[in-house]
Amino acid sequence: MAKYEDLIGPDDSLPAMTGRAWVFGDHVARTQVLADEYLDRDPMAASAFVMGGLDAEFSRKMTAGDFVVAGVGFAADATQRSVAMALKACGIAAVIARSFGHFFLRNAINNGLPALVVEETGAIKTGDHLRVDVEAHIVANLSSGDRYVVRNLDEEAVAILRAGGMVRYMRRRGAPQ
Repeated sequence: MAKYEDLIGPDDSLPAMTGRAWVFGDHVARTQVLADEYLDRDPMAASAFVMGGLDAEFSRKMTAGDFVVAGVGFAADATQRSVAMALKACGIAAVIARSFGHFFLRNAINNGLPALVVEETGAIKTGDHLRVDVEAHIVANLSSGDRYVVRNLDEEAVAILRAGGMVRYMRRRGAPQ
């Protein structure tokens, strides 16, 4: 079989995801991810405009399960949870970047969208096929054979993602609502 068999986690873990990379540069601003006029829309309605500040056709070209890949400072100015929710509603399986804005990172994880810090995003090209295993903290570039370590997820973040977001995570823990 494939040389990535070691990326298969236990049955109760998050499944590894495979998809295409869509690469954007450094300092992708919140308005490039989701323009002001779409912030208050339902996430599904807003998803048609995701990444529209950089590629107006993005939501039509991408396929559910694909990955957004960026450099430093992805959505550094994004404080609204609707930004992460629109990316997830669009079908983005994970956002991979060298660094994120603090609020975007928390909102993404809390809404069940993996936001993964990987130092080597510059080695990933648009169209590369990636396999992301959140449990193993590995992004494998199936096009080049390279592997990159996910550096930001602690056990609680993985548990939140495994549950599908913070609300479900808290329900599983029996927290009052």
